[in-house]
Amino acid sequence: MPFDASTPTSVAAYMCSDEGAAIARSVLAQSGDASQMVHGGGLTGAARLGPDALHARMVLAEIGNTPIEMACECVAEICRSGADLIVLGGQTDLATYRRLRDAGAREYFNFPVTAEDILAAQKAAPSPALKLVPQVEAPAPAKSPSIAIMGSNGGVGASLLAQNLAFFGSAAKGPDRRVALLDADVQFGTQAIDLDRDGTAGLFEALMAPDRIDETFINATMDHITPRLSLYSNQIGAGQDAASFEPGLGRLIAPLCTSFDVVLTDLPRGQLLGRPELADAIDTLVLLIPAGFSGVNAASRLINRVQTQNPGLRIVPVLSDLRRDAGLSAKDIKTIIGMDVAATLPRCDTVMTRAHRAAKPVVQHQPRGAYAKAVGQIWQAAITTPDPETATSKPLLRRLFG
Repeated sequence: MPFDASTPTSVAAYMCSDEGAAIARSVLAQSGDASQMVHGGGLTGAARLGPDALHARMVLAEIGNTPIEMACECVAEICRSGADLIVLGGQTDLATYRRLRDAGAREYFNFPVTAEDILAAQKAAPSPALKLVPQVEAPAPAKSPSIAIMGSNGGVGASLLAQNLAFFGSAAKGPDRRVALLDADVQFGTQAIDLDRDGTAGLFEALMAPDRIDETFINATMDHITPRLSLYSNQIGAGQDAASFEPGLGRLIAPLCTSFDVVLTDLPRGQLLGRPELADAIDTLVLLIPAGFSGVNAASRLINRVQTQNPGLRIVPVLSDLRRDAGLSAKDIKTIIGMDVAATLPRCDTVMTRAHRAAKPVVQHQPRGAYAKAVGQIWQAAITTPDPETATSKPLLRRLFG
């Protein structure tokens, strides 16, 4: 449908790619607003301005890589200005189209699109403008990894490692992931205390009704340590029973995986062994093992039990030198447990003491130290999906020749 140039139209464009900027310039030229600039920032940039600053009859914004939940919030904010909002993007699934329209967008166009199509949609009643590639069902989004950190024995630094992995993974100059840290010890969990934070009271409410929480609830009840790291950590009080909250731990991980890029769980041994269903919510178990006979024995028994009950759970063994015990080497431990040791956490008493006094993780206090380097190795080992053929061939050979 051709655009009627006799009807003046004020257009504000917010793009985040060269392709989007080129289309926006064409729209501005055909609408008689060629003198206006194409702004950067995309959909989120337009939303940050607020409805009072958007003086346009039509806002043209590009979604870019913004998650759909956040994109819908931006759409609602922009539409409060009264402007017609048209969203551009590379997403071709029908679910995205419907959710943006339901949030208030006048129309959504996926690339490639012409200025004529956009201006016609602004002038006429909305029509199906999404050019879909024929498909039966849109591919399901990739599930965010769920990683648990646990010690085969007490005092090996599992909680310390969970805390440092969370800060490492969320660091802007590092992986830069949105990370959720869940302290699964509701009786004696220390993550909030170690970071000099108040306990997150919303944790107990989430555990009582984990199937009903959504991203809005999560954002309102978690402690946002940094813009990329959020925490659930609290201890039960007098008169509260941990057994009434613990069954919700496994079911809480799923909605956290929907809202975050990575979910890290500081997991006590008793939780995993007492609640096998909890392992179903975990993709990878980082197991800290001290360099002693009792520790390796406990680790070997625990690995066998986990592999029997939850064969799909991947285990990443880590040697902890925080407890030297008998001083066994990584090679010794590999021989006993039948698995490669991914990394060794070195002893660093002085650095750790200073970090604790400052209520900071070691990776922030000494980012280039030996402990921080080991944390980086463990992060990479835990986050990397193993090759399926390699993962299946090793157990087979072990069964044949072990």
